[in-house]
Amino acid sequence: MTADNTTRRFRTLFLSDVHLGTRGCQAERLLDFLRWHEADTVYLVGDIVDGWRLRVNWYWPPAHDEVLRELLRAADRGTRVIYLPGNHDEFLRDYCGVHFAGIEVVETAIHIAADGRRYVVTHGDRFDRLVTGRAAWRRWRAVPT
Repeated sequence: MTADNTTRRFRTLFLSDVHLGTRGCQAERLLDFLRWHEADTVYLVGDIVDGWRLRVNWYWPPAHDEVLRELLRAADRGTRVIYLPGNHDEFLRDYCGVHFAGIEVVETAIHIAADGRRYVVTHGDRFDRLVTGRAAWRRWRAVPT
């Protein structure tokens, strides 16, 4: 919650490595943050859902549902929500180019800052040789957003 009990508005928010589906996930803190911070665009930069852990041991408390609901509400209110899968939620890479309930799934994106500078947005696993088996930085392409 903000000190003055007002919602703070931003141009862009970047969220990464939330790991919904794990016991260590701090979903309640994220939920509080999402309820008091709004943005025109929210980038979900990989490992938002931890598919690796969920395959081994299903753990999904109500707070994890609430985080997803809050993101869906934001999309419904007009926030552009862009999901870039990481290694723990790589199952979503099969859906790049698809929109789910207002959430866009893309491999990489170009974020244009307020000053016009352009930034590549991608999850870091794309550069990890242990994950990719080769130099991934040579083969990715960014999609303008």
